[in-house]
Amino acid sequence: MNRNSKERQAKIMDLLKEQEVVKTKELMELFQTTSETIRKDLDYLEKAGYQVVHAADGAQALSLYQKESPDLILMDVVMPQMTGFEVAKIIRRENVSIPILFISSLPGGQCAIDGFHSGADDYIRKEVLLEEVVLRIERCLKNVEPQKDEMDFLVITDGVWFDPVRRNLTKDNEVYQLTPIEARILKALCVNKNQFLDKEYLLREGWGNGFEESYRYLDKVISRLRKYFPKNAEAAILTSWGKGFGLIIKKKKKKGA
Repeated sequence: MNRNSKERQAKIMDLLKEQEVVKTKELMELFQTTSETIRKDLDYLEKAGYQVVHAADGAQALSLYQKESPDLILMDVVMPQMTGFEVAKIIRRENVSIPILFISSLPGGQCAIDGFHSGADDYIRKEVLLEEVVLRIERCLKNVEPQKDEMDFLVITDGVWFDPVRRNLTKDNEVYQLTPIEARILKALCVNKNQFLDKEYLLREGWGNGFEESYRYLDKVISRLRKYFPKNAEAAILTSWGKGFGLIIKKKKKKGA
């Protein structure tokens, strides 16, 4: 990465930290994506069998989402009028199932983590081949397809159950909405409860073979899930060094014991 590229990325990061909405003029100075490049990407996706609708900015993306009811959303992080993070948060308020993928020239790390926090299913660097983008799209679409053997919900303990399709965790009559990544990790833990799962397995369940920052982010996801399953609870997410993470259900003590 050359010096100009680093300075450009640093300026982008400063803009994202300073304000929620970045000015269009500043964006156009930072990003000079040509219409030919966009057209090439759209043509590739259409040849792969997808019907593609293109939005020029975040506000238009929201408008087209409401009008077209797409099966999947692929968008940049930094866009005129609204950031991709803002768009994702708004969409997630009313639609928890539609796959949202970010594709960005920004570095991974914190930007990717912020993307997942906003409700994204995946974060892709623009440097990757279009073939990989299509594979990730296919994986996300497959994840939302109803499975014949998919249960409506998974019972964890009395009063605690999890709906992996709607990504709802119900505990003590309170319903919590999980992010797509949190839901996939929790589902893996629920299906294999009372077992420790190594990180490689959980990474495959959460991200497939993609996200390069997934090792670091997995620890953050586990940390957030532990808010619902603390160490001293009947159902707890525990760590076994050398083995991984597990959703461990403690046996109830018999009365009079």
